[in-house]
Amino acid sequence: MHLISCCVTALVAFSILPVLCYAKETEQPKDVMFLEPGRLVSYAYDEWSISRPGLIVYCYPGQEQTLLNAFCTVSIRMHCDHDNYNQYPGSSPAEVKKHYKAEQSLFSFNVFASRKRRQVELEPFNQSCLGVVSSGKYEIEVLLNRFDLWRVSLLVLGVLLFYIALPMSQNPLFYYTGGILIGLTSFALALVYMFSKLMPYRPLMLGVMVGGWTLGFYGMQMMYENLRLIFVLYQHYVFWYLAIVGSISFFVCYRLGPPKDHRSKRVIQWTLQLIALTMVFFCSYQRTLATGFVLVVIAAYYHATPLAMMRWVRNRFRRRYPGRRRLLTVEEFEEQGRIETDRALKDLREYCRSPECKQWTTMMRLRDPVRFASFVEGSPHVVDEECFEYDTVHSSLSNDESEELQDSSEGGET
Repeated sequence: MHLISCCVTALVAFSILPVLCYAKETEQPKDVMFLEPGRLVSYAYDEWSISRPGLIVYCYPGQEQTLLNAFCTVSIRMHCDHDNYNQYPGSSPAEVKKHYKAEQSLFSFNVFASRKRRQVELEPFNQSCLGVVSSGKYEIEVLLNRFDLWRVSLLVLGVLLFYIALPMSQNPLFYYTGGILIGLTSFALALVYMFSKLMPYRPLMLGVMVGGWTLGFYGMQMMYENLRLIFVLYQHYVFWYLAIVGSISFFVCYRLGPPKDHRSKRVIQWTLQLIALTMVFFCSYQRTLATGFVLVVIAAYYHATPLAMMRWVRNRFRRRYPGRRRLLTVEEFEEQGRIETDRALKDLREYCRSPECKQWTTMMRLRDPVRFASFVEGSPHVVDEECFEYDTVHSSLSNDESEELQDSSEGGET
């Protein structure tokens, strides 16, 4: 009896073992969580715990690309009342963990590796992950916006800017406004240049400039994220900065004046159109659809319809490989000369009757004003005597040419 019970126990153990192994293989890691829109996930860290807080990776699997969600956006919002956390974005849990381990290294220095944002935008059509290390409580929520008005506005503004780039490049108001904005944003470059003049060694200045550009970019990024706080706390400094630097930029632009060269205006126009196409391209996360928007905008602006493209290709082919032209016969040549002469005389009579001709001044310079007046009223431009003289001279020249041809032919025969 004891032997039978042992055999049954062994059979049950061997039958359950594959199921347990399969469950262990398909089980997701505890530090990786896949989120869904509308789901709120809470995290609580014990402040009295001895161990350090670990990395928790939150991933969004993405959704299917359709025309209905062309302007869809997905973001992760973090609800917390403290700043004791670090974030590590990535496209997969492995990439997030790689960034986390790289920052934990003693020899790593990257000011952009860890950022603290309450709301992080993700790729809606691809898998996106966000790693969080926090020593306090927080809640994670996925926000799905199927029709983002900001993305639509970016598309509309990009198309509008592309079409009005030509008149804007020739507008003095845009020139002064753009010059002031460039002066406000490039004041830091002048400071770096002035600081480089004070440095005695150029190699040392090169390192300072490289490090200064990195810290300067990081400072601009932090300033953009805390722009509202800066305007509230340091409004006096901001006012004086805008007033002084803006005035200097305006005086410099006024001294130089708007560009008058055609190529300079073209460069400004192309720069604005490039910015507009960039706005159109980044209006949607569907890169194929965004590229289609860009091509449609360019084709509509240059009237590059399929029929126009075929006509352009045909004209280029004809210019490159022109066909053999047929020579006119004597009758066609005379007929074309008569038609063109009648057309030119008609245009001349219309011009003489117009106020631009100044008929009295013209008649004072002519030998026979009466003939000019009769020509304007519709009389022939030649008289009978001139026609008889032309026919006589033409017939004599024709006879001389025929005799010369006959003599040359007889000489050739002899």
